[in-house]
Amino acid sequence: MTAEEATREGRRSWAGFQRRIFATPQFFRLWSAQVVTSTGDWLGFLAISVVAARLGSGTPEAAIGLVLAARLVPGIFFSQVAGVLADRFDRRRLMVVCDLARAGILLIVPLVNSVWQLVLVSLALEAFTLLWIPAKEASVPNLLPAKHLTAANSLSMLATYATFPVASLIYARVAGALEGASRDGWLGLLYPDKQGPVFYLDALTFVASAALVFSLPLRHHRHPDRSARAALRWEGVVREYRQGWRYVVVNPTVRSVNIGLATALIGGGMLIPLALVYAIEVLRVGEGGFADIVTALSAGVGVGVVVLSLLQRRVHKHRVFARSVTGAGLCLLVAASLGSLPWVMLVAGAVGMCAGGMYVLGFTLLHEHTADEVRGRVFAGLYSIVRLCVVLALVVGPLLAAAFDRISELLFDRSIHIGSVVVELPGVRLTLWLAGLTVIVAGLLARRTQRAVAAAGADGAAGSLAGAEPDSSLED
Repeated sequence: MTAEEATREGRRSWAGFQRRIFATPQFFRLWSAQVVTSTGDWLGFLAISVVAARLGSGTPEAAIGLVLAARLVPGIFFSQVAGVLADRFDRRRLMVVCDLARAGILLIVPLVNSVWQLVLVSLALEAFTLLWIPAKEASVPNLLPAKHLTAANSLSMLATYATFPVASLIYARVAGALEGASRDGWLGLLYPDKQGPVFYLDALTFVASAALVFSLPLRHHRHPDRSARAALRWEGVVREYRQGWRYVVVNPTVRSVNIGLATALIGGGMLIPLALVYAIEVLRVGEGGFADIVTALSAGVGVGVVVLSLLQRRVHKHRVFARSVTGAGLCLLVAASLGSLPWVMLVAGAVGMCAGGMYVLGFTLLHEHTADEVRGRVFAGLYSIVRLCVVLALVVGPLLAAAFDRISELLFDRSIHIGSVVVELPGVRLTLWLAGLTVIVAGLLARRTQRAVAAAGADGAAGSLAGAEPDSSLED
């Protein structure tokens, strides 16, 4: 075999691999862009947290909390406006502009010298991220056949969360290499701040993403307001903002997915502030045990996503979605009732499997049952609801744990006796029980809504483009 023949064979093998895993080369490019931007997001998150702690001087925790709030809270209010813009403008161009804007913002972060400036930078980064996400999600069904959407969402989840350890490793290596570097001469001009090169590298990830997205063959559905100035008219934005929320509420499939994911996140989100307390106070395994629980949970998510991808053509998406939500609640309830670390880890893995399936199937259902012209607003609404629920869980979870702990101490002395068995009832366990019940209710509500959809024989008053195949040119 000649070198030229070997090259052609290699190209054919690579093309075959892309078709088996990613369905189309176009989706592979979009997924690659997501991998790069997710790595950049995590890298920026780590570097900005370090800068916030340094600028916060005597109160590093408060500075970090303030900067992170600037990344989390705006999504509650701005997400749906971002969805309107994603539905009004050319999504490909919008994603490119957002990537380049984030790269430009990151280049000036090394010049920041106060916490409030860092907060403003974080707000700007989050604004462009909130624009990029719904534009990306709305574009996915236009780049591959509908039968591949479940696998596509599994890959998207992998791109979002599996890149965190990669970004952590990159940050550790770059920061370690710069620790003892001299800033004399031109090197000092390159990074007035110790984290400078990390931000420059981060900016490059967004430039790379912009290049990948720019090559995508995404068609722009011409909006009635043709000019950019007309598309930004306030009355039109407000009207479509309301239409987006009305679609989320009226369409039964969209409504059931939002109810399931949002309510499950209120319950499951309480794990974030309470799992460490549970490991220390109830299991008495310390921080190491907490790390083991988180590892088991993460492994379960990975297993759930892989299994679902392999069985995607054999599962009933609506039914399995509702059962995944209910299963996550049941497993959380069981995990909070156990007192042995190995058993808690096993059940935490089951929680992760259900959560992974719930996430992937929820996104797939939204992709399949949402019209293209409103898809950006639907996903923006989902992200807005998700962030609100996470904030509620982070705030309400510790408050409930403290209140339940006080009530349990007054009524039961924080434990009850069942025969010869002593059951401890600290506030954190009672709160996790409540969280599990909340998730179970979410699954039952989602299942009830989906049964109503099946009985009506329709996907919602607003219509659906489920199962629409993309242009055959995408397969070329």
